[in-house]
Amino acid sequence: MKIAFFSNFLNHHQLPLCEAFCCMDGVEFSFVACERIPEDRLKMGYEDMNTRYPFVVRAYEDEAAAFAIAENYDAVIFGACPTAYIAHRMKHNRLSFRFCERSLKKGTWRRFIPRTRRKIYEGYTKYKKQPLYILGASSYAASDLALCGFDKKKCFEWGYFPSVTAKDLDAVFAQKRESAVAEVLYAGRLLPLKHVMDTVRAVHNLKKQNIAVHFTIIGEGECAKEIKAYIAQNDLEDTVAMLPFMSPEAVREYMDKADVFVFGSNFYEGWGAVVNEAMNSACTLLVSHAVGSAAYLIRDGENGYVYPFADVGVLTDKLGRAVADRALRERLGREAYKTVTELWSAEVAAGRFIALCKAFENGDDFRLLFESGPCSAAVKRNPLK
Repeated sequence: MKIAFFSNFLNHHQLPLCEAFCCMDGVEFSFVACERIPEDRLKMGYEDMNTRYPFVVRAYEDEAAAFAIAENYDAVIFGACPTAYIAHRMKHNRLSFRFCERSLKKGTWRRFIPRTRRKIYEGYTKYKKQPLYILGASSYAASDLALCGFDKKKCFEWGYFPSVTAKDLDAVFAQKRESAVAEVLYAGRLLPLKHVMDTVRAVHNLKKQNIAVHFTIIGEGECAKEIKAYIAQNDLEDTVAMLPFMSPEAVREYMDKADVFVFGSNFYEGWGAVVNEAMNSACTLLVSHAVGSAAYLIRDGENGYVYPFADVGVLTDKLGRAVADRALRERLGREAYKTVTELWSAEVAAGRFIALCKAFENGDDFRLLFESGPCSAAVKRNPLK
């Protein structure tokens, strides 16, 4: 079976899935890079993966080869790429999938804006009666598209599949126990959409209740000044530490030591691959319900906690519960690790995608293949926005 994935350029979040496809028996895989990696990314230290891996076809050097793949391969996943490739494949009614986050991040009302409506039509609803299906890298993707007239029955759960490392969990938890107080962590940009201040306020609330906790923030951004000012004004220097950006490997080391990871973004957060990474480190996750991955990755009270976006009261309560109970944290952490190693991994996703394609080929009921996880039927969710 020939499988292709069209996107702008190869990056470290897509690589594990690509390599999983390449390792499968009977699969010929190509990643079609439609753009060169931007110069600013190279200056930031990103690698030009387009030129490193033999499975990459560079459309900007050989457009004819890219169109031939779009026309002839058995199944194609279209990510961030020109819609011309989708239109070309749809002329031949070939099995296709759109890999996408939610379409209406800025509000479902935006579907009434002509420009937005046209963009969604050209990429999705134009082909609603053809073999174009959705791999939704957000639990809200199906809901957004349904509001625009796309059949939610053609939508499947999907996501981002960053590298997952096999770990000795007993050793990981022994390392976490070395700290005298519960360690809470955030890693990422300090932007308004991330709502890191919510966690700072929750940690402050716990301190006022004489609950011992320490919060480490790794990252930089426009909200750093506000956070630093709040720390100074409330004498939290011994409770909240702010560190600059560091390498992904160094961040993973902090995750291995952390007890709790909080990710409180608003609805602008399409997926949040850092959630997968923290689960791989067996952290207890506290994730805002607005985050695209929350409903797919987190089962509230079983492998982490989901809380209502920006509700500092609920966040304080659930964080306090986790901070006070090491046995609870370790139970949730083990289940979180199991979720990303046994269900939400690149290898599982690749295998399920092939099974899904074969179901289409054989005329089987593709909706009944998987109960949950990658390639299961997407559940329509109504964002509170």
